[in-house]
Amino acid sequence: MPSQTYERYGLTGNPFRDLASESLEDVGIFHVNQEVDETLRTLREEVYDKENRAFVAITGALGAGKTERLLLTAAEGRERGVFTVYFDLTSKTEWVLRGLAASIHKTADTAKVAKTFSSPPWLREIGALEKAKGDKYDPKEAGRVIAAALNDRAPSLLLLNDLHNLAETPEVDAFVDMLQETVDAIRPGVLVMFSAYASYVAWLTTYHPAFATRINRTLLLAGLSDDEAGLVLAKKMLAKRVVEDLDPTFPFDPDAVKQLNRAAAGNPRRLIELADLALEYGIAHRAYRIDAELVETVLAERQAPTRPAADPVGPERLAKGPSMTPYQPPATRKPTAIAGQPPWSESP
Repeated sequence: MPSQTYERYGLTGNPFRDLASESLEDVGIFHVNQEVDETLRTLREEVYDKENRAFVAITGALGAGKTERLLLTAAEGRERGVFTVYFDLTSKTEWVLRGLAASIHKTADTAKVAKTFSSPPWLREIGALEKAKGDKYDPKEAGRVIAAALNDRAPSLLLLNDLHNLAETPEVDAFVDMLQETVDAIRPGVLVMFSAYASYVAWLTTYHPAFATRINRTLLLAGLSDDEAGLVLAKKMLAKRVVEDLDPTFPFDPDAVKQLNRAAAGNPRRLIELADLALEYGIAHRAYRIDAELVETVLAERQAPTRPAADPVGPERLAKGPSMTPYQPPATRKPTAIAGQPPWSESP
């Protein structure tokens, strides 16, 4: 669709096509603060001032903003000159410790940690961890090395995104044990934070109870309020605005925002997906504004049986919010994928 068709709404294009904020270079531009963000800010300041240490879990459904919080923390840490290690666990991550060690080494290079005779012992030991063979390593020793790196460079941050993907590797038990040792050894001035589905944290609590007891704070990302939902849409559209004196949420009226947020169950990513559909519908039908009636029509069309019955996407499902399939661990304790997804996957 030609970009000029969006001029009807004072836009240069569809601002909702970048669905996930983590795909954008500067997540801070589009971030909307919620109550949990004030808690995180306090925790970070205590670490920056070396008043405390912390081990924090960020939990929530797919699209709730878990990765966004880690990226914001990483960006703030780097801006303040803090030793910041960000490691993204994907479903394709084969050997996690080796990848994490490489990330620490890369961060050390960026921070210009000496590599001469004055190099800290942990730097050489991190190099050895990069060569670890699969899951055949000593978790206690590996944890000690990583903690030494974080303590030496404090204030420092270790940010692990999507820890639930760890279950797709044969390294899950060894890495969890290593992380437990790391947390035991860190000192004030160090923050270790990970994101994961709440169901995976529940699995860890059952099968790695000692690890779970080390978590100082578990922060569950709540759904957006209607005001927060309006701000999400407004910030997205601001990047494409060509007319400055419009209402920030135009062409969406307040009732439309409420209905979209209700259909999305307060999930930011789902909200943006539905706003994308509503905007395109409004353009196609030359609607002056996007109101509740138009949104209702869009949701009704989504409810139409254009997909297999096993995958409903209508408003009944949307109103229930992101679903969670409880994890049923097999006898081997090793999590396995079911129908191509981890058993604790949470999808809208």
